[in-house]
Amino acid sequence: MDLRFLQYTDAELVVLATCRPTRREAKREIHRRKRIGSWKLIANWKAQIEQEEEVERVYAEGIQRNGS
Repeated sequence: MDLRFLQYTDAELVVLATCRPTRREAKREIHRRKRIGSWKLIANWKAQIEQEEEVERVYAEGIQRNGS
């Protein structure tokens, strides 16, 4: 692993991923950053939108929900 790629910003890695001599190491660093959650998904990459699911709570008979 080439440690120089740790210093590059996300936008610089996107550019380096298109160049033939640096493609492999740049993609490796992009995937590493995505795995640890530090990839900001800027430049030409689409953001991954996390959707929160609303949980509908079911109460047993005779139990009243607070506030209603």
